[in-house]
Amino acid sequence: MPTDPSKPVLPKCVDARKLVQREQCLDGILPLASLERLSSAVESVDGAISAELRFRRDLQGHLTVRGKVTGTVELLCQRCLYPVREQFEAPFCWGIVWSEAQGKSLPKDLDPVIQGGDALNLHQILEDEILLNLPIVAYHQEECVSKRRFHFGESGVEGGGQQENPFKVLERLKGSSGKS
Repeated sequence: MPTDPSKPVLPKCVDARKLVQREQCLDGILPLASLERLSSAVESVDGAISAELRFRRDLQGHLTVRGKVTGTVELLCQRCLYPVREQFEAPFCWGIVWSEAQGKSLPKDLDPVIQGGDALNLHQILEDEILLNLPIVAYHQEECVSKRRFHFGESGVEGGGQQENPFKVLERLKGSSGKS
């Protein structure tokens, strides 16, 4: 799989506090070996998955990370069961916190991300963003299966035909037992 040589590999773990203090920007690719959940959720990953992150402090003093993760994957079409290519661009806006209580106090436009200890697992959180932005049901935009192959209702019953009553068997059983 070709990767862009101009972009470095993003570090797995970062200290968000230090990156916010320095107003650091990270631009790089995610190694596929660290994205096991994504690999099991898709047929394949085409090319490199790249991410851009800007670490800043907002006007209210919250530690924030804004950016996006982009790439192309192949998913299984739910109509024809052949692979379909999907490009994704997953924008995000995180508020870095150290507990759930702090996360509840964040503004609604910030998604809380809990940094446990001194390091934030960047690969895991970016993988979460990718998984959340993949389509629930994948299918080709063009018609990959003829509409004539889809049937609604019973195919063998004609409009004027008489259907057998499914409770007729129960009626016969009731009559044979001698009880009325």
